[in-house]
Amino acid sequence: KRLISLCVGCGNQIHDQYILRVSPDLEWHAACLKCAECNQYLDETCTCFVRDGKTYCKRDYIRLYGIKCAKCSIGFSKNDFVMRVRAKVYHIECFRCVACSRQLIPGDEFALR
Repeated sequence: KRLISLCVGCGNQIHDQYILRVSPDLEWHAACLKCAECNQYLDETCTCFVRDGKTYCKRDYIRLYGIKCAKCSIGFSKNDFVMRVRAKVYHIECFRCVACSRQLIPGDEFALR
């Protein structure tokens, strides 16, 4: 005997042939699974991310929750080289001395205030 599944999106029972299961325990009608920001449908062709019970497409999830450069506040692409200092991450081009604007490279000594 199959348990009745309730859609997280609309709260109604799911009687569809297919149930979209996100995370271990969130079940959706195919028509209800959308990005919380842009309303794009999230199906097998679109990566789905979940945060605080809300679903997001990859673009909006990275825009909202992705790591951003501590200097310019722009996100990183997979091909970017970065400099990490404690909990902060910088684009290589953004990691510069605030006094003289010289770009700092690996091995340079610097002070962080």
